Amino acid sequence: MIYNTGIIFSWISFVLLVILFFNKKEIYTEILVRLNLFVQVFLFCLLEIGLFLNDFSISYIANYSAESTPPLYKFASLWGSLDGSILLWNLCLSFFMYLYLKSYKDLSSDIDIKIFSLIMIFFVGYTVFSSSPFAGCIELAAVGCNNSSLLPFQELVTSNIGRGPNPLLQNHPLMAIHPPMLYIGYVGMTMPFVAATSRLYSKKQNANDWIEVAEKTTYIPWLFLTIGITLGAAWSYEVLGWGGYWAWDPVENVSFIPWLLATAFLHSAKIQKSQNTLLNWNYILVGLMFLSTIFGTFVTRSGVLISVHAFSNGNIGTYLLFGMILFGIIFIVIGSKNVEYFSNSKKIDNWFGKAGFFVYNNIFLFSSALVIFIGTIFPLIYETLYDRQITIGRSYYDILVGPLLVILLGLMIFSNKLTIKNLNINKWFKENMILINSSLAISILTLLTFDNSYILVVTVAVSFMLILITVNNLFKNFRKSKINKTYWTGQIAHLGIAIFAFGIILNVSQSYSTEKEINSFEEFTFNDQTYFVYDSIEESFPEKNVIKLPISNQNTTKYTSLNIFNNSSQQAISSPAVFRTFINDVYITVKFIDENSYKLIVRNNYGIFIMWIGLFVSSISFVPRLSKNEK
Repeated sequence: MIYNTGIIFSWISFVLLVILFFNKKEIYTEILVRLNLFVQVFLFCLLEIGLFLNDFSISYIANYSAESTPPLYKFASLWGSLDGSILLWNLCLSFFMYLYLKSYKDLSSDIDIKIFSLIMIFFVGYTVFSSSPFAGCIELAAVGCNNSSLLPFQELVTSNIGRGPNPLLQNHPLMAIHPPMLYIGYVGMTMPFVAATSRLYSKKQNANDWIEVAEKTTYIPWLFLTIGITLGAAWSYEVLGWGGYWAWDPVENVSFIPWLLATAFLHSAKIQKSQNTLLNWNYILVGLMFLSTIFGTFVTRSGVLISVHAFSNGNIGTYLLFGMILFGIIFIVIGSKNVEYFSNSKKIDNWFGKAGFFVYNNIFLFSSALVIFIGTIFPLIYETLYDRQITIGRSYYDILVGPLLVILLGLMIFSNKLTIKNLNINKWFKENMILINSSLAISILTLLTFDNSYILVVTVAVSFMLILITVNNLFKNFRKSKINKTYWTGQIAHLGIAIFAFGIILNVSQSYSTEKEINSFEEFTFNDQTYFVYDSIEESFPEKNVIKLPISNQNTTKYTSLNIFNNSSQQAISSPAVFRTFINDVYITVKFIDENSYKLIVRNNYGIFIMWIGLFVSSISFVPRLSKNEK
């Protein structure tokens, strides 16, 4: 029932999109968009019903869910592997196409909906012709399904039990939230791409109309990418048990690249609107933002790079490469037809005014994205040429990306009062002398408090300078009606980044770890605190067995644990015991248990809570945009 219905409605969705692409009557456009959205919502709900009914005649459910899977993770199993994640991708695309139709559509042309429908045909076509989450199981494996059919009305076989989700995806509630946030961010980059290409293809009299729509439609995916990346870092810290939050893993990198490009575009778009400059550069950024999301999906889903996040199946890599080439050609052809328009871009006269600073901002943001892209893709190129695998270590990213981001932090200091004309640096220093001296005093205090290095002192000084200047500026201008919403959004985002930078430099420069071998009912001292280790506790759940080790200090008791999942060949997953304070976390994981003897990894992680505060502040930068009246 679910298998046949899902296959048939997937075909219906594909046919609706093809009709929408060739449709020439405006009266039918909204009807077709609404119908497509309804079908995608229906398919999403249908697969969720199958997951909760444990319909193991469907290959995807047999391989990525189990009767013992808890409800939250059973729900999240829909995006636990390739086929289901593409279904979620298609649902997000359908929502964004409807949002675009109602709020941003070019009323003088239907080319934007045609481009949007072409993108949807590409992704829905994959689920119809190559790999559907509704494919029926026609050959059983020892556990789950070994072979499946994309055709309806086949004779199916049913697995007795399912394999269950990847253990890493069912060990923390954040995995029910983190991937959808990233998908919304990825898919949302379609809107500025459609706005730019369609309006420039139409060559309207108001040529700069595309930048208005592209900027408005970029902020939504930028916000969700920010939230998704933040939740991913929290998941890594809380679940993987290695004590970190960002490992420059390929899949982490490919989520960061579109975020950096979108951040650059949100800044440079303002200059185009106010000074009619950077026209061609903004068009390039819009194209790269969209193509980088397909590249990110290629890396995540094709299996060409090794990652804790990645999973692969079938020919998705080749299919996505074809998509990048196809949409890249569309982007280049439309751009080449607007050479005359781009040639009208005005030159920047004031390199120390608003335009100049935003250009510097774009240079460093784009350079960071390029460095990360090269570090991510180089192992693949090397393996192709020399048939040998290599990895790019975090030192490459820390050495090259770190200084670029510190320079960006410095540029933000001047963002609160930038004018079109060149900045009067003497006047600026006089106006902010007290705040500058205060930040220098804090950096000197840091020298006396922590193990110091030049990068710590510089980052702390710049971070606090930005924090103090931004807070002072917000306080002074809070009641001024002439300050617009986008200004407040930018200032709040900058404040969050400054707080985050202070936390991250503390974490990178001050954290340390050690190993402890200890028996039950013994204590150890770490960071001037005494910790007592109790005897381990074994607990059994339908989906896993857990060995918990209680550890207490003078104030509280926490549990570090080993999680051993059923139907999984992976090693046990270690969950940490985290003793939190504002300045630092004591982060304890158990790596080995032998009767009453334990091997513990104990870390002193500085700045973690401060980082989360900074990321939270940046994530709520959208609040000023909720105001109904643009000021």
